[in-house]
Parts: sequence; C-alpha cells; structure tokens
Amino acid sequence: MINTILDTYINNEKGTDFTCYTPKGIKDLLHVLGDPHKQIKSIHVAGTNGKGTTCHILASVLKNAGYKTGLFISPHLLRINERISINLSEITDNELLFFLTKADKAAKELNITITYFDILTAAALCYFESKNVDIAVIETGLGGRLDSTNVIFPFLSIITDISLDHTHILGETIKKITGEKCGIIKPGVPVITTNENETVIEIIEKSAVMNGSPLYVMNRTFTAEKLQEENIAIKFRFTFNDTHPLIIETSLFPEHQIKNSAAAAAALMIMKKKGYTLITPEIIITTMKNITIPGRFQRLSSSLNVFFDPAHNISSLNNIIREIKIKFSGYKILLIMTMMKDKVTGPVLELLKSEKDNIIYFKSGDPREYLPKEKDFSLITDNRVLIINRIKSENLNKSIILFTGTFRIYGFASEAAKILEQDRF
Repeated sequence: MINTILDTYINNEKGTDFTCYTPKGIKDLLHVLGDPHKQIKSIHVAGTNGKGTTCHILASVLKNAGYKTGLFISPHLLRINERISINLSEITDNELLFFLTKADKAAKELNITITYFDILTAAALCYFESKNVDIAVIETGLGGRLDSTNVIFPFLSIITDISLDHTHILGETIKKITGEKCGIIKPGVPVITTNENETVIEIIEKSAVMNGSPLYVMNRTFTAEKLQEENIAIKFRFTFNDTHPLIIETSLFPEHQIKNSAAAAAALMIMKKKGYTLITPEIIITTMKNITIPGRFQRLSSSLNVFFDPAHNISSLNNIIREIKIKFSGYKILLIMTMMKDKVTGPVLELLKSEKDNIIYFKSGDPREYLPKEKDFSLITDNRVLIINRIKSENLNKSIILFTGTFRIYGFASEAAKILEQDRF
C-alpha cells in the first residue's frame, strides 16, 4: 500500500528531467494538513557533500542527550522507512501508511500537483508534529531554495561543502549552485558552513547579511585541527569561539568527515547556548567516537575488506579514492560502480578512466544510469554472478573492494558481501 500511494506521484529521483520542482504544492498541502512544520523546532541542512552524515551525527548526539529527535533524510538504502525516524528508530509501516494516506487524501481533495518527495516531506512533518519531537533534523533533497523541505523555519541552518552536482537543475557554476543552497537561510537564523572556497563563502556571507543571520564559518569561528590518526580513526581538536577545546575522535572515513563532525559540533555548541542544556561535551565526544552511519564507508563483511560508500560526484570520488590509497597502501583497490548519467561530468569521466583497470561497472538497469562505452572499464556487465566471481579471483586478503557511485547499488553490495563471506568459509 505504501508504494501504491507513492507510485502515483511524480518521482524526480527516477528521472533526469525534473518536473514540478517548486515549493508551492508542498506549502498548499501542509496548510490543509494544519501546518505541522510550524509546530516543531528544526535544524535544516543543505550542501552537496556531507549533509546526510552531518544530520546523522546531530540526531545521534541529540538523542543521547535525551531529546526526542526527528530525522528526515534522503535517499534510502533499502527501505523507504529509513528516511523518517525518531531517536534513530525508523517509522513503522503502519505509521508511514497512515501519514501518507492522510497527505494523499488532502492532495487529491486540493486537486494540486505535488511530487513523491513532497508527499514524503509532508508525511514526515506530520509524524514529527504528532509525536511532539523536541527537535527535527531535516536534510534537503535537492538544492535549497526550491526544495520541498524549505517550508520550515528552522532554529539553525547548516550548509556543508558545495561542489558541482545537479547542474541541470541548480546551475552550471559553483556560484549558481551556492545561491540555490543559500535559499535555506532564514531571517535571523544562525548559519553554519564548512565551505572553504572563498567564492562560496562570499555568497553565503552576502545572503547571511541580507537576512540578518549570524554566520559561523569553519576556520574562522570554529576549527577542527587533526591531531592523530590510527587505522581509520582520527582525533581532532575542535574549537568554537572562546569555548574550551574538545578532543574528538571519529572513525568516519574519509578524512573530510572531520568537517562534517565539526559542523555538527558547532551546531551543538550554538544549541547549548540557546537553551539545549542537556548537551554536554562528554555526550558529544562519546557519541562521535562510537557513531556508525549506514551507507557511509560502511564495512559490509566482518572478515573481508568489502565496503560501500555513496560517493557520486568529482569531489567525493576524488576524496574516497585518494584516501583509500593512502590508508590501505599495498592493497589492490577494486571499485564496483554504477553512476547516474547526470553525475558523469567531464572531470568525473576523466577520473574514472584513469582508474579504469580497477573498475567493474555494474549495469543495474536503472533508467537514470550512465552506460559506458565498451572497454571503458575492466568489466562492464549486468551479470551479478559474473561480478562476484571476478571479485573472488582477487587475493581478498590484500584487496579493498569498494561498491560506490550511487546509493542505488547498496542492496547488491550487501548481497555480494554475504556471498563472498559465506564462500570463504
């Protein structure tokens, strides 16, 4: 029933030609539903890379501090329910069906055009309001200014690192994309950013000034100085204004996750000063040390070096490939990839071709996927068994197997890891 409802709506996640990309539908829908977004406090997170990770870190710390915390993210790995959770427990099928049905009925009575993401956003906000969450952490789906989630008036806004992505919708330049992300900045609401590109910072600063919003910039207002590295774990010194520094350890990988952790820590410091007194340095440190986030350089096997990471643009792919080569020097790296056609820019294609002998390209059958030319990579196939057998032919004791390029192959990655582990013993 859940998919039956969702399948009746325009799903821009399945196509490259975006339609109805406007907040009008969601605003009208939420108004009929009682404007649930106006009844809850929220944190809004936009950016190209790291926004989902930052949301997970925030939700984890706030939960551990004792706050009932809603979390709305996208996309999902296996189940649509993953997108909506309270205290990191995903919404049940019955609850999701109830709130989707409620939103669906209202949309049909209004006779308005809304999207798949609109109705999920509406369901999430109604759910959070009904459960009286203390705070909801909301991740944008795409961009910011016109995103379905931009109906909220948050307590705090965060803009993580920005790079070229969704250029056919958000614009062909960093300046245009940044302008769209800045659409989440609201009058008087504090803004945190991890961006270091001066052009990006200048645009964010201008938007913050126009809105009268206090701006917190990494390496200006707050810092994260790397101290020590052991295996994947990294220790860094976090400072925020004149507060006492925190020594934080994280096992999130690759190294740019320090920035996402620092953005979350900065947000928590601001929240503490604004009345969220249950947040303590000890809870921040303990949570960040022990946190694991599904789908973010996630190890899929207990005995083999099989990982999944959703890197899908030039910045994230460069980072993950470079860091794996550094961390696992002496190991062979084998990438199993699928990418969406709108993600394969010139720089991405150049990077992939430079690694072509180490890439197996999986043709997943997704209507949005990029289809490479014959011989572009060491193996191009839609045959899952063939890919698994090709992986088995490697010296798995000295290999790093990374499934990457899109969230959409997480299911295959998990399946392959189980087979490889079973066959080994």
